[in-house]
Amino acid sequence: MTTQTLDTIASEQLDLQLHVVEDRLRQDYTGLDRGSVHSLVEQERQRFGEARIHAFVPILVERAVRASLADPAGRHRR
Repeated sequence: MTTQTLDTIASEQLDLQLHVVEDRLRQDYTGLDRGSVHSLVEQERQRFGEARIHAFVPILVERAVRASLADPAGRHRR
């Protein structure tokens, strides 16, 4: 029997939520292939890797990816 910790459960939920974000982005940006969308989402996810609270990570990741796609020159980046 495998024992799941709260961290494991939270991580699995975050993974699931980010898959939903990827699906939504692929629907909105049909010109991008699956791998490109996944790479963008993972890149932004890493920025929040040390976050103590993950509840808003999917929202922040989606906003950052959309901003990146809206400004391909990357001028919005810090």
